[in-house]
Amino acid sequence: MNISTEKKRLAVDEIRKSGTFSKAPTSSSMLQYLFEETLKGTDLKEKLIEIDFFGESKNTDKSNPRVRVNIYNLRKKLTSYYEKEGKNDTWQLCIDKGQYQVSFITKNRKERFLAVSKPTILIPYLLLFVVLLVFALNSIPKKAPVLWRSFLSNKTATTLFVGDVFGIMGTTATGNVGWNRDYNINDLKEFYQFCENKPELAGDLKPSNYSYTNGMAAVSTQRLSLLFKDYEKEFNIRFSMQSTIADIKEGNSIYIGPIKNNNKFVHFFNEENPYFKIDGDRLLFSNHPSLKDTVLNLISNGTESDYAIVSKIPGPDNSEQFIFFSNHDIGVRSTVEYFTNIDSIQHFTEKYLDEKSHFTAVFLTKGVSRTNTDLDLIWAVAH
Repeated sequence: MNISTEKKRLAVDEIRKSGTFSKAPTSSSMLQYLFEETLKGTDLKEKLIEIDFFGESKNTDKSNPRVRVNIYNLRKKLTSYYEKEGKNDTWQLCIDKGQYQVSFITKNRKERFLAVSKPTILIPYLLLFVVLLVFALNSIPKKAPVLWRSFLSNKTATTLFVGDVFGIMGTTATGNVGWNRDYNINDLKEFYQFCENKPELAGDLKPSNYSYTNGMAAVSTQRLSLLFKDYEKEFNIRFSMQSTIADIKEGNSIYIGPIKNNNKFVHFFNEENPYFKIDGDRLLFSNHPSLKDTVLNLISNGTESDYAIVSKIPGPDNSEQFIFFSNHDIGVRSTVEYFTNIDSIQHFTEKYLDEKSHFTAVFLTKGVSRTNTDLDLIWAVAH
């Protein structure tokens, strides 16, 4: 039994006019697009839909789940429609999983198949179903920790921003020309301002063509990679000095690195945090309903102790940010290790989060020669 093209168009029109689709313009438009392209015989692929329907650039090679997410939502809308308004329709529109073409089947096809099939014929199919069910259950990824769930989902890409620092080429302590670091100069603007204020030094200095990061970058990146790999997820990596606000807005962000490098995450931290603010070498705590206002001096020697700030806050455009700050490397290294350990994550969540999704925690890391030996929690405030 076949259905004519005219009846197919009428069926699509009825679906789009239904209550289920009237409040879902994207799903409605995508249904019409897929239907028309199927009639044309177009070989529908994810990349084609990304370019043709969403207007994405042909040159981009970025993996974007937008097509899969919207097709998933469209299938859910169709299921809902046939459970309600379309439950008496003779024909049912389908978009099979893994496919984007639109097809039509008679709604009673399944019942007719079961009616004419003998039980002995169905046994192999039932066995196959059981095998596939067992395989599917074993393939279900384990549930991600609450703290990391938004980062370990398929819906939004995650980028790890490694905190690097600005450098200056000039005379070193040995009299040679080499790379130098001054925490008062964190970008080109500050460099040229320094040269204006110190014209006698300007001729011997120039901006370095590369930045610098310390051991925390490699160690912390490894720990985060192992966590994401455990849940079959990936993240992109960028250096903070080479990143813009637009880069940060592309999805969820993780920052690992120093505070004193003029990084953009200090701005996000101060804007989105209701109780904590970073002001140079000071951490200001205020406006909490039950805890008193406090100022913490973040200066430490870095070899034996280091203050670390860890905060999960809302990011721009409904994204999430997980920030690991410290002035030296042992603070970031030790707190990343803590928040990638499943046992310590569970303990922290149960004791301090109180079912909230965002928080700020302040730690004092103690160690020897920049190697962590002890991690003390000073504050943990959910918000």
